[in-house]
Amino acid sequence: MTPLYHGLKEKGAVYTEVHGWERPKYFAPKGFVEKLQYRRNNTFDLVAAECRAVRERGGIMDLSSFAKFDVLGPGAPALLDRLTANRLPQKPGGICLTHVLSEGGRIEGEWTITRLADDHFYLLSGAGSERQALDHLQFAAGDDVTIVNQTDELGMILLAGPRAREVLAPLTDADLSNAAFRWLSGQEISIAGVSVRALRVNYVGELGWELHAPMAELARLYDAIWSSGAAHGIADFGVHAVNSLRMEKGYRGFGSELTNEITLIEADCERFYAPGKGEFRGREATEAVRRKGIATRLVYGEVAATDCDIHGGEPVMQGDAVVGVCTSGAYGHVTGKSLAFAYVEPGKAQELEIVVLGERRALTLCAEPVWDATNARQKA
Repeated sequence: MTPLYHGLKEKGAVYTEVHGWERPKYFAPKGFVEKLQYRRNNTFDLVAAECRAVRERGGIMDLSSFAKFDVLGPGAPALLDRLTANRLPQKPGGICLTHVLSEGGRIEGEWTITRLADDHFYLLSGAGSERQALDHLQFAAGDDVTIVNQTDELGMILLAGPRAREVLAPLTDADLSNAAFRWLSGQEISIAGVSVRALRVNYVGELGWELHAPMAELARLYDAIWSSGAAHGIADFGVHAVNSLRMEKGYRGFGSELTNEITLIEADCERFYAPGKGEFRGREATEAVRRKGIATRLVYGEVAATDCDIHGGEPVMQGDAVVGVCTSGAYGHVTGKSLAFAYVEPGKAQELEIVVLGERRALTLCAEPVWDATNARQKA
């Protein structure tokens, strides 16, 4: 449990577990009991309200379960370059999303890396990948690199939504304008007297900040943000809303779309792949896949759903042939679209259907995210 657990539970948080951490699924009124079923259930409207709050005003969430590491020392840049497929941020304050590959070019990890100084990086990974990420780092590091696992020491509050800047501004002397604090950058600032690593990045596709602070100060930070945000209508939200919001943005998930069976080429993630930067693990194998051609490719689209959305594992059909499988999905509460990711055979893009609870539902592919394809809201 984080220091926010009991307070959020009093506010209606219904919890789930990931890698031993308690994390809010959604918020419900007192006495609410979820009706468990594969079809849309009585949490549907609750999650919809949380999604609308994030898109229209602002949402706040405890995401302290993220794995967090400081990677320091003169050998830190070279270590991370060898381990990951994207270019590292070149200047202090820069943020990049990058992937750890196997020797065979398959995706073994997804990391967000912030460069705090020339030889100091702050690395984030999914909660369930903490042990794996630490192993990757420790096994490859030399004596010129120090790795500090900050997962238990630092908590994280996400504040996202069009009013996020207005909520934070009264609490800090830092300049939060675009000119001074651009998208995909991080700074160490003070908010309500709490020293935080503020990262302008999130998984829901809105203006916002991840605020990484000492775990002992997390409740103080949350209370200050909530108090400032009350006039702006901010709301608590949970991981069910996050899944809906990230599907609207077309964001892939590690462990669903991104797995150790798939290369960055098949996952349509070439924008995070920089073969020209020099040698790194999995580069040659990935280049071989690019030359040879892929056997499957990731697609994203809208499902003609009725009362059930995609969970993952559903077969994708073209006529009588199985041509793929769904990896994840959700109802996009703000766009009003049931959305899915799937891997399908190359060249199979027409007349696709997904078998959902025994019924075939049309899958119409989308060339871009159904919400803010240009990232204008994140850059606002």
